[in-house]
Amino acid sequence: MKSGHCALIVEDDAETALDLQQILNSLECHSVPVTNVEAARRELDARSFCLVLLDLEIKSEPDAIKGHIEYGKALLRKIRQMYSEHNGLRFWLPVLVISGFARERDEALELMRDGATDVIQKPIDSKAVSQAIRKALAESHRETHDLCENHPVVARDNFKEKVLLAIPGDRSKRRTVVRLGTQSVTLTDSSLRVLMHLVLGHLKKQPVHKTDLGANREQGFKGISILRNELKPALGGVEIIKNDYQGNYNFEPTVTIGECACEKLVEIGDRAITDLAIQIRTQSSPKKKKSEGNFRKFPPQRRRR
Repeated sequence: MKSGHCALIVEDDAETALDLQQILNSLECHSVPVTNVEAARRELDARSFCLVLLDLEIKSEPDAIKGHIEYGKALLRKIRQMYSEHNGLRFWLPVLVISGFARERDEALELMRDGATDVIQKPIDSKAVSQAIRKALAESHRETHDLCENHPVVARDNFKEKVLLAIPGDRSKRRTVVRLGTQSVTLTDSSLRVLMHLVLGHLKKQPVHKTDLGANREQGFKGISILRNELKPALGGVEIIKNDYQGNYNFEPTVTIGECACEKLVEIGDRAITDLAIQIRTQSSPKKKKSEGNFRKFPPQRRRR
């Protein structure tokens, strides 16, 4: 492996961090160790990395007494917002999650859908870690550091010309993954409902009025603003939702609707999302309308809290 790769190590256990540094050194890979989320975000903002080794149970800031898994999860989501490009198989920036306990490993595996490349179990095994790093760099097309210069952000989606919107239905805790071209974000259920209304309106070729989204005629509707903010990390400032300032919303003509995994959306257990999923499926495949009864035969809806 050619010298030049640089990895960010987010690990508050000094012994583990040193072990990881030594492994990286053996692979001729430089490293920048940090012990908390605050320092990690500062480094990510300041420079580019070829690889990230992330301990899930990490401290939020230097003076924090104890680390928490939720901080590691939040940092992973942040990294994926910053580096969401992938080559169709793997994300361009590999993130190897470090796990210390069996229960934590189970949660880490769930985070693979949020963008974790692999999971390394503590206590770490030098040979296994080395192999995982080599594999991650190879699959992300970073076998040598000179290839890291080919950052796909240069050729990233031109959302001003075309936006392919897809809802694969994958869940991350209480949020749902939405893809915009090669980018991805996760939406809360309330924002997902708004998005699905817009998708349905787009398929019907008609705008969606704010009263359909839950507002009355006299009040404004904040749900659109919230949705725009949740889509913003992927779109990079490009606006895809139009407003005629009379309470009607729809997508820009550049938006094309891709996959919508309606069956998975029904499994969320939200009645409004289920109804919208059924309508979207029917609108997408009008000829299948007669078989709609079979689509409705899913487990009973969970009661919303």
